[in-house]
Order: sequence, then C-alpha cells, then structure tokens
Amino acid sequence: MAAEGSIPERWFWLDWLRVLAIGLVFLYHSGMPFIIDSTWHITNSQPDLMISLFNMILSPLMPLLFVVSGIGTYFSLSKRSPRQFVWERFKRLMIPFTVAGLLLILPIHVYFDSTFNGTFVGNFQSFYLGPYFTKFFPFDIDFSLTYFANSNQGIYLWYVFWLFVFSLVTAHFFKWLTKQENRSAISRLATITNRLGGIFLLAIPIVIINVIAVPPFFVFPSGYGGGKLPTYLAFFVTAYFLATDYRFGESIDKNKVPALLVGVGTTLSILIWIVTFGEAFASTVPFYIIVSVVWALCGWSWAIAILGFGRRFLSLKHRLLGFSNELVLPFYILHQTVIVALAFFIVSLNLVPMEKYLIIMLASFSIVSVLLLPIRQFNVLRFLFGIGFKKGKKQSTSKQQ
Repeated sequence: MAAEGSIPERWFWLDWLRVLAIGLVFLYHSGMPFIIDSTWHITNSQPDLMISLFNMILSPLMPLLFVVSGIGTYFSLSKRSPRQFVWERFKRLMIPFTVAGLLLILPIHVYFDSTFNGTFVGNFQSFYLGPYFTKFFPFDIDFSLTYFANSNQGIYLWYVFWLFVFSLVTAHFFKWLTKQENRSAISRLATITNRLGGIFLLAIPIVIINVIAVPPFFVFPSGYGGGKLPTYLAFFVTAYFLATDYRFGESIDKNKVPALLVGVGTTLSILIWIVTFGEAFASTVPFYIIVSVVWALCGWSWAIAILGFGRRFLSLKHRLLGFSNELVLPFYILHQTVIVALAFFIVSLNLVPMEKYLIIMLASFSIVSVLLLPIRQFNVLRFLFGIGFKKGKKQSTSKQQ
C-alpha cells in the first residue's frame, strides 16, 4: 500500500480497525458463557441460539487481528533495525504478558474458572500462593503433535505471546524484503494481484499451510481462536507484503466487494456444516481438507473486505482514536478476566440468557474502562501494560502495532 521504497503516512483506518477488532473480541467473549455446547470457563445452564450464531459469525476475528498486526509491523520496522524492533516488541508485548498477565491478571481469571468448575475450593489468597503456580499456571510447554493447534499460553493472552514470537522470527526476513534488490520481485507480485480477483492469489500459501499444519488434528474450533498457529503466522507474513507496495492497496479496493461475498459464503458454509454435522464434522480426512481450505479462505476474505471498507470509510483522524488506540492492548489484557469474574456471579441469576449477556457486557465494559484510567495516568502501570511513558506534552497517537 505504500509507494515503492517509501515509508507511508500514518493509516488512521488501520488504527480504527485495530480498535474495532478488539471491541468485537470483547463482544465475542462476553457471549461465550451462552453458546450451545459451551466448554468455556464459565457457562450458563441455558444456552442461547442467537448469541451462539452471533459468535460463530465473529469467528474470523483472529485472522483479522494478525493481518492488522502484520501490516502495522511494516511501520515499526521501517523506523528501526531488527534488534531495535524486537526490543520494542518485547517491552510492548512480553512485559504485559508476563507481569501484568501471568502474575497479576490471569490468577483472577483462573481462580474463578477453577472455583466454578469445582477443581479448587478456598479463597483467592490460598489459591494464588499455592496451586496457581504449582497446578493451574496457564502456560503449557507441550511439544506434542497437536501443539500448534491446541495448547495454552496465557489462555486468551496467547495472542500477545505469539504475536511477539512471530515478530521475533520474522524481523530479519521482513527487513531483508525491503532491500532494494528485492523490490522488483515484490513489484511484480503487486502487479499480478492488482486486478479483480488477484488479491485471492495471496491466500494460496495460507490455504496450503492450513491444510498441511498438524493434520489430522484439526479441532473446530481449536484452542487458538478456531485456528492454528502456523496459519496465523501465514496471515501475519502475507499481511506485511500488503504494506510494501501501493498496488496491493489498489487491489484491496478493487476486491473488497468480492471478498465480502466470499466471506459471507464461506461463513454460511461453516455454519451449515456445524448445524448439520456438529463440531466433529472435520474429523475425517476429506472433511478436514475441505474445512481447512474454507476456514483459511474465509479468514482471508473477511480480512480483505474489512481492510477495503476500512480504507474507504475510516481514513479519518479523531481525538477518540488516539485515546482508544493507545489503550487497546491494556483493554485486551483486562477484558476477559473481568468478563469471567462477573459471569461467575451473573450466570446464577434468575434471568434469561440475553439479559445476563447484556449485564455482563455492559458491566464488564464499564469496569475495564474505569481500570484503564489509572493505567493511562501512571507511568509504572503504562510500562506494565505495554504503553510508552507519558510525557509532559500532549501525546500523539500511540505507535502502530
């Protein structure tokens, strides 16, 4: 999307999409206690069909997040060496993951989960000082065949952990891509894709990787937001290419409507398969291949459609954007733990599921918003939650992820 050899101006539409994507993740997690056949941390005794369908529609969210992050990486690397970039990613991602996440926030999440499901009895202090670190610590080092499809690194904070890993392993490769001798190849690729339907050529490696990654252990949805880590890495790398040449942006603009149609069609196909066959429909090899192809194509299509319409309608600067984009990572780190803590008490109320859902959603958003105020104000908390130190003068919007 950038002119060849140049560093693009700030893309406000990308910031808006990051904020909106995290907001949709919040809505998704707010509804998780009420989905049909839920095995989530806190579950309501009575599921809700509408909430279940809404959450299924939101399933392509994680590919979108990795696409937005991959594009944003172009901004960050364009101003830094690989070493500087990795150090910046470590401060922005791994400090929040380890200190704010594993040591401060996630113990509350795991406590309510364990208490609700009967695997722990006692108060939070006894839980934190004992079994949290010895039995319930939410970080698996599991090198089985299913590791890249269904493991646990910080429960919902796996996205933060693996985004850092992806940044670490791709930094030198991305920097190498931007060298002058490689730009002709990128330019040819951009020319090929800059036509109607051309942007879908970039989905081919994503589809292939999603098919060959850890078969036949595709569990739908998997422990990584419905997808597999190698596939998310493919989304991340492919998205970086999108930022290297303005013709990729032109292709996105040309293909946003076809991508939307493909996204709707593949989403409906997945919904129909789940309703007809259940979540075990991908257990046989033929269905595994079909589902792997459709899932990857669905994620790419929705990402392109949302990027296209975002470029068209969200290329505007606003004071709310600067505030929201700065706090999007702390919001993500806090949101599910607050949802789980509230749902622990609310699911037992004598209310219909939709009423409980609305209470959880509104109360969680209010609590997280209040918690963000001191995080934004004090430099110690800003550092622990991945925000740069507050300066005396009015800050500009935070750096692109």
